[in-house]
Amino acid sequence: MNFELTNEQKQIKKAVMDFVRGEFKRDVVHDLVQKEEYPRHIWKKSSDLGLPGIAFPESFQGEGMGVLEKVLIAEELCRGDASIGSCLVYAGYGAEILLQFGSYSQKKTWLPKIACSEVLSSVAFFEPGICRLSDIRTVAEKVGNNWVVNGAKSFVINAGLLAGFYIVLCRANSAGPFPEQALNMILIETDHPGVITADGQAKMGLRMLATHDVRLDNVCVPIENLVGNEGQGYRQLMNFFNYSQLAVAAQSVGIAQGAFDRAFAYVKQRKQFGRKIIDFQISQHKLADMATDIEAARLLTYQAAWKADNGGMDARLCAMANLHATRTALAVCDETIQLLGGYGYMLEYEVERFFRDAKTVGLMEGSRHVIKNKIFDTLVGKSNHLRNRLQLKEHP
Repeated sequence: MNFELTNEQKQIKKAVMDFVRGEFKRDVVHDLVQKEEYPRHIWKKSSDLGLPGIAFPESFQGEGMGVLEKVLIAEELCRGDASIGSCLVYAGYGAEILLQFGSYSQKKTWLPKIACSEVLSSVAFFEPGICRLSDIRTVAEKVGNNWVVNGAKSFVINAGLLAGFYIVLCRANSAGPFPEQALNMILIETDHPGVITADGQAKMGLRMLATHDVRLDNVCVPIENLVGNEGQGYRQLMNFFNYSQLAVAAQSVGIAQGAFDRAFAYVKQRKQFGRKIIDFQISQHKLADMATDIEAARLLTYQAAWKADNGGMDARLCAMANLHATRTALAVCDETIQLLGGYGYMLEYEVERFFRDAKTVGLMEGSRHVIKNKIFDTLVGKSNHLRNRLQLKEHP
C-alpha cells in the first residue's frame, strides 16, 4: 500500500496553502465574520486556481481531478480558516448531483458558471419539522410541459443573491408502494417567479455562509429541469450524502489541524511559572493525543476519498470518516482553548471561532446517531434500505 501523495497532489496542496496565506488575512477574516458577509472577493479569486471546479471535466471548465484532490483542497482551506474555507468548499454545493445524474444541457449551463465563480449552487432537501421521506410536503406536479412546484425548504445553504439554482427534493402526486418511489430532484433557477428567500438565519458558527429558508409558490419550470429520471430522487439523495459526508470529514480534518497549529505555536512561546507551557509533560501529552487523533481522521478521510476515485464510493468509509473527523475536530478545538486558557476565548486568537465552526460543520450532514446507524447496518450486513426509507436524516 502506498500512502504517499503524488507530486501533482503535493503541488495542489502547496498552491492552496499559498492562496490561504495570501488571501486569508486575519483582519479581513475578522471583519467578514463580524459582518456575517460572504467572502465574495476571495471566492472570485479561488476560480483562478480552479478550486470550485477541481473535479469537473475540462469540457465544463473544470480541472478534471478526483475526489481526493477535493478533499486535499477542503482540508487546506479550513486549516487556514474554517469560516472562509467552508464557504469555498460549499461554493459548488450539490454540483455532484448534476455531475452524476444531470443532463448534458444542465451540466453545460451550470457547471462552467460554478467553476468560474459566477454563481453558487445549492440543494434544498430539508423541510421544517420533517426528517422522514414519507413526510416531505414539497410537491412537484406535472402540468403540460412544465413542473409546478409548491412547498417550503429550510436550512438552504448558499441561498440568496449569489445562488444560481437550487436542486429541490420533491415528491410527485402519484406514489408507489414506498415513499422513495415518488421522489424527484428538480433544478429550479433562483430568479424564477415564486421563489421566495427569507431573511438569513444567524448561526453559532460558519457565519459567513448564507443559510435561509426558501418558499416555492407555484414555481413553474420546464419539464427538462428534472434531474435524471422520474423516481430517481431517493437514489440521487443517498449518493449525494456520501459526497457531502466526505466533504464534512475533510473540513473537520482541516479545522482540527488549524486549531492544533495555533495551539502548538502558542505553547512554544507562552510561559507559566517561569517555564514555557510546552515544557510541561501534561501539555506534551495533550499535543500528542491531538496529533494522533488528527492523523487517524486524516487517513480515514483520505482512504474514503481514494476509494471513491478507485472502484467506487464506499458509503461505510464515508460515514466512518465523517463520524471520526467531526468528533476529532470538536475535541481538538476544545483542548486548544484549554491550552490557551483565557486567551482561548478571545476573538484575536481565532480558536474560539474554530470551535464554533467545528460544531456547526459537525451538524451539516446529519446527527451522529444517524451516521452510526448507517455504519452499523454495514457491519451486520443489513440493508439500510428500510431505515433510509423511513428516515431522511435530522436537519441541523
